[in-house]
Amino acid sequence: NSPYDEPATQRAQLIYYGHLAKEGQDPLRLDVPFPIEFFYFPLALISDYDLARGLWMTLLEVALALTAFLSLSLTGWKPPRTLLPVFVLFAMLWLHAWMPLLAGSTVIFTTMCMVGGLLALRAERDEVAGVLITLSAFQPLASGVFVLFLLWWIIYHRRWRALWGALMALGLLLIAAFIFLPGWFMPSLRALLAEYRHGAFFTPGTVFAGWWPAIGDKLGWALTAILVVALFLEWRAVRRKDFRHFLWTAGLTLTATPLLGISTHPGLYAALFFPLTLFLAIVAERWSRPRHWGLAGVLLVLIFMGSWALVCYLTWLNSLAPLRAVLIFALPLLLLVGLYWIRWWALRPPRTWLETLENELS
Repeated sequence: NSPYDEPATQRAQLIYYGHLAKEGQDPLRLDVPFPIEFFYFPLALISDYDLARGLWMTLLEVALALTAFLSLSLTGWKPPRTLLPVFVLFAMLWLHAWMPLLAGSTVIFTTMCMVGGLLALRAERDEVAGVLITLSAFQPLASGVFVLFLLWWIIYHRRWRALWGALMALGLLLIAAFIFLPGWFMPSLRALLAEYRHGAFFTPGTVFAGWWPAIGDKLGWALTAILVVALFLEWRAVRRKDFRHFLWTAGLTLTATPLLGISTHPGLYAALFFPLTLFLAIVAERWSRPRHWGLAGVLLVLIFMGSWALVCYLTWLNSLAPLRAVLIFALPLLLLVGLYWIRWWALRPPRTWLETLENELS
């Protein structure tokens, strides 16, 4: 039986709701492309649903912790010993990790693959980078624009091994998927459209239209146009720059994605963990003393406590419209401002104390 068929969907509804989905409830159709299902197969052998879900969530927590360490390695941030465990706990428990964790979303693994792909590109392990880029592409709402940026950069710099690695990984996954389930593509596409009709996804334009029906859509398109122009200019500027500049542009691309008019929901914002780490790393590099938490540590705690406190407060008030606005706009907008605030320092390597002293004496 196909996991995309109606009987499989009804079984999922009975397990999750205790009854078939009612009007307005998520139909729980499987909208994951079948090549990604290969990574679920070991859990499918476990008949106990609670045990399988517990193991899956444990793997997601491990992926969150690994993403934290990979992000530190990628950005070169070495937080003090007292801040390091706080940072890892933040990665596992912050608001935008907790939402996909509870939903069992693969966006957590997508985020890990994106950060790992950037690390592999920096280390010139291009075949590995290509494989990780392909794996991250299966969550296109979160990573699609980012993957396009990486592919453009790879082609421009003639890193052909990374491109062939990505194409080979994609080809093998697709061949295996069509061998095991030849008719998977159209049912998975229909399931994705069903999820859209359920209304779990938003764009800035739809949110603006709810606030200002007359001009909301136009404001959404204006925001999209501004960000597209900004990304075009930044992508163009990074062509002959060093890897540090490339990382900042990659972080900006991820941050801008939810505001580009592509359908999204806050459960995908786990992908913004790398831009957040990059921002904190530059802040620590410029305004924190060694072995001290500094401004970066304070911001980390404020982001964690502030986001949870605000969401809990709005939920308690049953203020759904403000809650939706906070979840959709707060993190990407604050990160956009933050990334442009630290842009000058992010694109220039820090000077050593000797270079600074020489400049002062000259």
